[in-house]
Amino acid sequence: MNSKYYPFYLGVLMTFMSAAAIAEEDPAIDACRKAASEQAKGEIVEIELEKEEGVEMYEIDLQATDGSKWEFKCDKTGKIVEKEQELPNADHPAFATLKKIDEAEARKTALAAHPGIIEEVEYEIESDGTAVYEIDIKTGDGREMEVGIDAATGKIIKSEED
Repeated sequence: MNSKYYPFYLGVLMTFMSAAAIAEEDPAIDACRKAASEQAKGEIVEIELEKEEGVEMYEIDLQATDGSKWEFKCDKTGKIVEKEQELPNADHPAFATLKKIDEAEARKTALAAHPGIIEEVEYEIESDGTAVYEIDIKTGDGREMEVGIDAATGKIIKSEED
């Protein structure tokens, strides 16, 4: 490499480094990170910019100290607009205090609506405080359905194809 081009290459490198530093100093990300950390104690494991219904939002995944996982949706102003807590099991205190039906009953309800094989069950607390069994079912015709069962009422509150 010809040494007379070093200043040029150095200038290009510095430009890229400056752009990266500016991107990391986005005030909206900082505000979202702070808001999520105030709502749940733990480690932020991922921040992603997503577009939902034409609106850009940050999705923040946080691993809490109690073993639960949080997912926050944060707008560009730094305001949390949606949060969901995924718990390790139905006996976690945050879920257990809200549930009125057991997992077996939730499974039965989900399978009655979408016969097939249950692949996974998750235990979530939604933004509105509702405890939900989120049940993933592989149907006989090969579809993958996600069924949300309200843990207090036993009613299906969500049923969509994955």
